[in-house]
Amino acid sequence: MTIETTILDFQLSNNYEEYESYMNAKEQQTMFKEMGVKTFYIGKSLDDPQRATVIFQGPENVLYDIFINPATKPIVEASGHIYTGTKITRWIS
Repeated sequence: MTIETTILDFQLSNNYEEYESYMNAKEQQTMFKEMGVKTFYIGKSLDDPQRATVIFQGPENVLYDIFINPATKPIVEASGHIYTGTKITRWIS
């Protein structure tokens, strides 16, 4: 199995602390674990407090396929993540 590292760079509709709490909540972490995904890093921009980045690692295409599916947009945005304008980069080794 190929492991993919997915980096999302995006704007927030809430503050970073609210976003981080949502992402680290037990329910979210359980969901990620069931998908075989690890949240490797969550951080906020030094230049723009409404901008965040998350680095995930998991099976190839899993996060990308979820993220590009329009049906998941409300789930993504529930965290404070603004779906529109998200920059996605994907890496494999």
